[in-house]
Amino acid sequence: MQEHTVRYELDNGLGIIHIDNPPVNALSHSVRAGIMDALAQARSDSSQLLLLLCAGKTFIAGADISEFGKPPQAPSLPDVITALETFPKPVAAALHGNALGGGLELAMAAHYRAALAGTRLGLPEVKLGLLPGAGGTQRLPRLVGAERALKMISSGAPIEANSALEYGLIDHILEGELAPGAIEWARQLIAEKAPTRITGALPVAPPSQPDFFSKHHQQTARKTRGQIAPGYITDLVELSLDTPLEEGLKREREYFLACRDSPQSAALRYVFFAERATTKLPDIAPETPVRAIDSVAIIGAGTMGGGIAMCFANAGIPVTLVETRQDYLDNGLEKISQNYANSVARGRFSAAQVDSWLGNISGTLDYNDIAGVDLVVEAVFENMEVKQEVFRKLDNVCKPGCILATNTSYLDVNVIAGTTRRPQDVIGAHFFSPANIMKLLEVVRAEKTAPDVIKTFMKLAKTIGKIPVAVGVCHGFVGNRMLKAYGRQAQLLLLEGATPTQIDNAMEQWGMAMGPLAVGDLAGLDIGYRSRRDQGITSGSVAEFALADALVEMERLGQKSGAGYYRYDPVTRARAADPDVESLLKTIAKQWQVSQRAIDDDEIVDRLVLALVNEGAAIVEEGIAARPSDVDVVYLNGYGFPAWRGGPMFYADTLGLAALLERLQTLQQSTGDSFWTPAPLLRRLHDQGLTIGSLNQTG
Repeated sequence: MQEHTVRYELDNGLGIIHIDNPPVNALSHSVRAGIMDALAQARSDSSQLLLLLCAGKTFIAGADISEFGKPPQAPSLPDVITALETFPKPVAAALHGNALGGGLELAMAAHYRAALAGTRLGLPEVKLGLLPGAGGTQRLPRLVGAERALKMISSGAPIEANSALEYGLIDHILEGELAPGAIEWARQLIAEKAPTRITGALPVAPPSQPDFFSKHHQQTARKTRGQIAPGYITDLVELSLDTPLEEGLKREREYFLACRDSPQSAALRYVFFAERATTKLPDIAPETPVRAIDSVAIIGAGTMGGGIAMCFANAGIPVTLVETRQDYLDNGLEKISQNYANSVARGRFSAAQVDSWLGNISGTLDYNDIAGVDLVVEAVFENMEVKQEVFRKLDNVCKPGCILATNTSYLDVNVIAGTTRRPQDVIGAHFFSPANIMKLLEVVRAEKTAPDVIKTFMKLAKTIGKIPVAVGVCHGFVGNRMLKAYGRQAQLLLLEGATPTQIDNAMEQWGMAMGPLAVGDLAGLDIGYRSRRDQGITSGSVAEFALADALVEMERLGQKSGAGYYRYDPVTRARAADPDVESLLKTIAKQWQVSQRAIDDDEIVDRLVLALVNEGAAIVEEGIAARPSDVDVVYLNGYGFPAWRGGPMFYADTLGLAALLERLQTLQQSTGDSFWTPAPLLRRLHDQGLTIGSLNQTG
């Protein structure tokens, strides 16, 4: 038996299978083999009931994802689960922390289940482009019914122990410490002579509506365009209604292997690791200390400042909002209260949670009131002079060692830091709107930012629920610099003959959450207009901005004005193509002597996506991003790139660098646009026989 991960103990008629495989008790080969060895030993001893008990902070939190793609080692998880479910003595599982994926599948094969309050139970495989492959789609419906099972599996979202008890997924809530409570519960089962109870033999409660599955298929097709796992999941749960377990398990395994071997799952598994790699900065020593952040100030109580304040308040960190006028401050605090109230109304948070978080937020008009805070995040208007003035005030007021962060989308953080006498304490913090919802945070390292400030902010970002990516200083950093290249191609395609509807539909069918022109209308066309003006770009002076400039000057600002690239229904905000825009495009194209032509969807996708790839490669080459996967994490979490395609850099590798270079050269020849000159990094990697992804290991 495996010595270190699984230990079997016989205690006065109770056989305890102890699992200890830190940090999350993943179902590695040693754990699977250890459980089988324990079952073999218990089969012939004096145990009357077996208890599965995990050490540490959690029950089994899933399969060992590092084994994916490697040759399988017996016993497989399905073999272990079958052995558990068919064991001749009763088997009970005591859950705590997380019982997820394969961990929950194992627990469902036990004859009895109990959990500590607060335990999270779920099957999140769909988030990796997979489906439960060890009985989850067949056993969960037998315990909670088809309708609840499909909701849990297709969303991947866990439920807590109290809900699991209500649904029938567990039998008992444990109280007090895990081990004593679990052992007491197990001995009670022995005293009651509890029989074996085979989950796989239970009937499945059907959904309440006869068309439930067909409707779910339709909804899934809309929400998860191009993905295969969600449709398979619906089919399998429906199959469980009237199919024997063995046949259902066979079909589940077929579908699981199809998903596991698909490019989609490879991409999503890559994303899983990429998001966890962002905090590994090779040039910052592991022993670098972090600064304590126990209080925060936010300069500016507008939409962005209020959202940032909510992030810290939700993490239990006191926040002071600073404004220049009382009415601005009052409006900001009222907006925060309204946002929280909306969340309570939607059932996202409880009223008690919101009251607690609101208690962490206060406001002031006096900078002297924030002299003792540990961190200040400036969130004022995106204007260099305005931000520099704020930092001069902060430099004079804030205590030594206070971190000064600027929430900027484009501006040079080195220039802002140079306004102070403490540039080592200045860092960029590019939150994405709405800041209280969006997960991405670009942490901008200026030239003189101290290593401990960078490490502190990366750690703090995780504390407030963000996915942090460290980036260097350039116009737009990673995300918005790439967005500029992407948006430029969209504008050129419009001039050359494509319509807004055609461009957006092509990109949405490819997998983007929204097309580029719909995004522009949502954000507001005046934002880009002002940004260009601040950069000294005169309205109408550049071909690729001519349409956007004209629309703004016609007061067509997007959704907020009822018209932009599209017209919007004033009630539903449904977008509709606007012939006036198409007519205007023809006029502008003629002014710029651009010949319009028919453009197919493949060219639209190529030009927009490869623009991201080429610009992303340049960003990696310049060291603005530490590794290609960081570029992918930015674009996946901030810009609606489909996770099942892995991100622009991962997608480039799926094309192959030889094919990618050929396509870039073809675009350069057909358009005459120097932008399509391949980034030197792409050429060098191709010549060396390497992939872009190889830099994730070395970078």
